[in-house]
Amino acid sequence: MNVSLGFSQLEDPILAANEAIGQAMLGLKNTPASLAFIFTSIKFAHPLVLKTANNLLREIPIFGCSSLGIMTNQGVFKHGFAILLLSLSHQMFFNVAVVKDINKKDSLLSGKELGDKLLFGFKNVPRSLSIILSDKLITEGTHLINGLQENLGKSFPLIGASASDNFENHKTYQYLNKEILSDSCSGILFGGKFNFGFGIKHGWKALGKMRCITSSSGNVIHEIDGLPAVKLYADYFAKNTLDLAKELRRISIYYPLGIYLPGEKEYLLRNIISIKDDGSLVTQGDIPESSKIRLMISTEDSRLAATVAACEEAKRNLTTQKIKFLIVFDSAARFSILGRQNDIELRIIKEVFGENTPLIGIYTNGEQAPLKSIDYLGRTYFHNQSINILAIGEQ
Repeated sequence: MNVSLGFSQLEDPILAANEAIGQAMLGLKNTPASLAFIFTSIKFAHPLVLKTANNLLREIPIFGCSSLGIMTNQGVFKHGFAILLLSLSHQMFFNVAVVKDINKKDSLLSGKELGDKLLFGFKNVPRSLSIILSDKLITEGTHLINGLQENLGKSFPLIGASASDNFENHKTYQYLNKEILSDSCSGILFGGKFNFGFGIKHGWKALGKMRCITSSSGNVIHEIDGLPAVKLYADYFAKNTLDLAKELRRISIYYPLGIYLPGEKEYLLRNIISIKDDGSLVTQGDIPESSKIRLMISTEDSRLAATVAACEEAKRNLTTQKIKFLIVFDSAARFSILGRQNDIELRIIKEVFGENTPLIGIYTNGEQAPLKSIDYLGRTYFHNQSINILAIGEQ
């Protein structure tokens, strides 16, 4: 496996695509490219940019999405075009696929459909890993994952993220081959001589007493402990609903909800997107009825300690020392809350895996991964405010 990175901050999208792809192709040193990961800031989500990429790359498969920020070995950027080019051996296999118009269909069936498409051609090939990228505005993300795992396997490792925009909750984009898509989920399934490790952590700790979701539907919490859901935050912060709404983004980032999961070491986080007129809370991801929850809190030290732990877990799970590249899915909420510490977080990752290990990443509106990383046991969850490190090696 040969790997090469390219990155450009040029303002003109077409020139930026040309520069970044040129760098990546030069780095492959005349070996043929098999697959391209492309991550861009929202400005570059334009059909002409993808057309330029397809022409330059001679129409090899392209897989990627938009983000409010890009991470590479060079740094953390709010504006840019990043590409990771792979040249794979004959003992490595992959397939890419997409399901569209998910919010117009049953999410569980959409997940099954994506699983069927990804499995096409893998009849006699051992499967290793699937990476998925979805629209941030898909409201039934958990059902989508469940449908996908019904076909790929309940404990099959799915690693992924939801694309992001500039905190506008307007529109996000996925890139698959020649298409720029929204309201979709694209995936890539790897098989053959792949080796990988992953780690996902958030650094938030439980605050206050345990409570129960007594009424919910999808990603809307109607009642907590039999009372309007907003009362949890209204009582804790001694604010009325109107004042809470004005500060909701800050409160949600610093004090997300944590879902207790029996048998897991960490709570599953949920950000609050909005407050409805009836006092219901709209969350970034589903919360099943009868879930046990708590308010959560973190510190600067605990958030960066989570980065260290995620990196060490990913590295520990690799069975080879030949780390070829890293993909980082880091929460957009963490990007906001870390501020200047985003550069420190990148430095931590590079210290664990080596300064020159190719690295590409995005800031996401939701991350997907199992919680039990060791031996890849357990189902995949939809996470908020986590950092998800995927290390790919070669057997």
